[in-house]
Amino acid sequence: MVSTSETPVRPDRLFDLVTGFPPDDAIDLVVPVPLSLAIYMTMLESTGHAAPVAALRKIHDHEASVTARAVQATVGFVHGPDGPEPARLALAHVVEERVPRVNGVRPHLHVYVGGTAVALADGRRAPIDIDLLAARADSDLFPDHRDRLATASAERLGLVWGEASAGSLEILEPAWLAERAGQLLRDGEPFCPGPFARRRVVAGERHLRRVGEELRDAPGP
Repeated sequence: MVSTSETPVRPDRLFDLVTGFPPDDAIDLVVPVPLSLAIYMTMLESTGHAAPVAALRKIHDHEASVTARAVQATVGFVHGPDGPEPARLALAHVVEERVPRVNGVRPHLHVYVGGTAVALADGRRAPIDIDLLAARADSDLFPDHRDRLATASAERLGLVWGEASAGSLEILEPAWLAERAGQLLRDGEPFCPGPFARRRVVAGERHLRRVGEELRDAPGP
């Protein structure tokens, strides 16, 4: 959370998840998981391995909540006359496990961020810094979320992670998981459009698109 004078700032609630809708100017910040993890969960689910699937769902739910809480500290800024200024955001998050028209399990997080926020310095309401949000979603939120998932699943389920597919972090054993993830990245795996039609920012999208492009350009065997 954003801090001033060591006092943490808690975000406001953007909308009620049961009865409400995000405002029209909200940003849908999508945070995906590594594709090899999604493929592994799909395989476990389809072969009746309920216990490890449940364990991985619990891990993802926990790390998604951690990432959602980190949004205030990471991107809690509005435009100011001299650059980004710390602000209190309005947030709500949803964890989903499926992507429309995509087969299999695809766990991901939606964090809805209000298009305006309250500047901490003077209490004025101003537009959030969307460029900063997009940049820090790529540089901070996406890798932190991914790395925590890898660490937790390695510790609790013994999954072996490492660099694969031109730089993406994937499960390396069995090898076909990373290979299949590479195929999907090369083909352009779609991101979830979200339950609400709002402007979307996908954390890590530029990295994942670059990996896909490098795989498409790589010479064949």
